[in-house]
Amino acid sequence: MLYHSKMSSLLTNLGLTANNSLAPLPNYGPYFLLGNFFLSYVLTTTRFQKTGYGVDNNMNPRYDLVSPRAEQLVSKGKITQEQLAQLQRIQAAHSNSMEHYTVFAAAVLCSMVAKLDSGMLNKYATLYTVIRAAYFLVYRQNTTRQAAGVRSVLWWAGNIVCIRLFWFAGKALNAHVL
Repeated sequence: MLYHSKMSSLLTNLGLTANNSLAPLPNYGPYFLLGNFFLSYVLTTTRFQKTGYGVDNNMNPRYDLVSPRAEQLVSKGKITQEQLAQLQRIQAAHSNSMEHYTVFAAAVLCSMVAKLDSGMLNKYATLYTVIRAAYFLVYRQNTTRQAAGVRSVLWWAGNIVCIRLFWFAGKALNAHVL
């Protein structure tokens, strides 16, 4: 019973359930935008790991992990080939996260303009956030064909969440026209 109470409280705090049936759910869209911005632009960066390895070049950081600089890091013994490969995957996941953030932001903003139900928006934004976090973790550790397949499924799942938000927003915006 205590577990159910704590879980119910968590879901209420996330805006996924209300304290009672009459209370409107809060719209956490702006907070999800901020949280996903932080996830996409800060938490997924290679900067922290490169700094830990002592190979971060802030003068030209976009080229730290590409040839010939990358091979020099390995040949000089600064990092191993496996570490380089993981850093390159993290960089790719980071780039994809930044690119995909704009799709999510547009979907959330359209949903807010269309005044979609807050519960619906919160649920889809929570789902998107979990999917994108899993996408990053799978991409970071991806060393097999199966993991690459899971990563692709997660990428599409994030897209589908955004597409659904766009779809529902479009229906809501055009409800009075028809």
